[in-house]
Amino acid sequence: MKKLKLRTVVTTDGEIDDMDSFIRFLLYSNDVDVAGIILTSSMFHYRGTAEKPAYRWTGETWIPELIAKYGHVYPNLMKHDPTFPTPESLLSVYRIGNVDDVSDMTEETEGSNFLADLILDDDDRPLYIQTWGGTNTTARALKSIQERYEGTADWDTIKKKVEDKVVLYIILDQDGTYGDYISKNWNIKTLNDSLNFGYFAYGWKGLPEAFRASLNADWHLTHLKNKGPLLDQYALIGDGYYLEGEVESEQFGQQAWLNQHPDYEAYDFISEGDSPSYFYLLQTSLRGFENPGFGGWGGRFREISPNTFTTNQTIDYNPYTKRFEQEYSLYRWIPDIQADLAARAQWCITDDFKSVTHYPQVKVAKKDIQAEPGQIITLQAKASDLNGYSLNYHWWCYHEASSYWDFSNLELESDVFRLGDMDHVSSWHSKEMEIDWALPLTGEDTPVVQFTVPEDAKPGQTLHMILEVSNVADLPLKTYERVIVTVK
Repeated sequence: MKKLKLRTVVTTDGEIDDMDSFIRFLLYSNDVDVAGIILTSSMFHYRGTAEKPAYRWTGETWIPELIAKYGHVYPNLMKHDPTFPTPESLLSVYRIGNVDDVSDMTEETEGSNFLADLILDDDDRPLYIQTWGGTNTTARALKSIQERYEGTADWDTIKKKVEDKVVLYIILDQDGTYGDYISKNWNIKTLNDSLNFGYFAYGWKGLPEAFRASLNADWHLTHLKNKGPLLDQYALIGDGYYLEGEVESEQFGQQAWLNQHPDYEAYDFISEGDSPSYFYLLQTSLRGFENPGFGGWGGRFREISPNTFTTNQTIDYNPYTKRFEQEYSLYRWIPDIQADLAARAQWCITDDFKSVTHYPQVKVAKKDIQAEPGQIITLQAKASDLNGYSLNYHWWCYHEASSYWDFSNLELESDVFRLGDMDHVSSWHSKEMEIDWALPLTGEDTPVVQFTVPEDAKPGQTLHMILEVSNVADLPLKTYERVIVTVK
């Protein structure tokens, strides 16, 4: 069966966590259609001008250099999935965008014009623009389209095409161009993660131990080091790496930084705050890209205004803390995310298909079901393993994504931290509580699960059933399916 690949553009400002996110992105480039890679600026990183000096600028060569490292492991990766893009094809879509200053969108650039051409081309698939830095290069591309067509007979058609095609996934909104230009001139579907990404970024030390375990030094030394020239570039705390152009306080690889931060160990995780923007596009997103409220590796969102979605106050129940928490909707997936990377890391160093794990092949007959209240539902999966490994099955209900349960009346409180002269919310959560979801499953650890649609379910309400199938191996890989039961 042909794999669905969503079309995407990466825009990035070149922070150390962007570089780590980009390394991982290359290892998942077989699961998306990479239409563009564009260097841009942000409030944290810009190249500077004759009048204004550069700020934390890490240069324009790191992307080609990492693609070259990818080229060294590409022959092995191809043995495990022949749809990995060639290094040459990735390099061919790299452009430098608007990088001179924060919110720089005054002039057209090679990157902005390249992006404008992608937006206007004849490929009518959605174009997911990942925003790891500022939105300024995207804003300049849209501004160029507006200047070119506004006032012409084609403008209404062009504007509708752009608004139907472009999807923005913004990490933190790192300059003013979205608020000042994009949102005021375009009705573009926008997912804005202003908080949850932080728990797979610099805030990871605040996670419960069960979720920190795969971000600690021992995990990295076991699963990422000595796994080929690409992953050898993956930056870790205290690994000796010095990032040219970065300020000294952000030189995580240096012993001086470790000395000032005794809570960390050498080879601990730094950050991959931008990775959720492409996790959202993967098939491991559990159909999350179909609806931002479904939830998955890229987070779960709610619509706060037409076509604008945020992770703020979208809450999942955390069984470790017994609270509904905003951040749990993303960090609940971290063990799976890291286990998946560990297995793929093995692909980088071996051309022997049989010696490493691959994804179980899973099929569920129907992924969307209509049902009556009180109806008994039976779901059956068929699965096989490409290497002949035994398989584990686990069905569960994603209650928070299901509309049968209503959490709108929960009283939420926020944790606030001070950054400079401003207060920032670090999370929304409920008080501690016990909860009984009252949806018993029969056979949840077998290929066939059975349950009863609640008698009081109302028409249109949904139950989201998740199937996880993983191979019994040293480094298991997991395949997911989501079945949505809608009440008639």
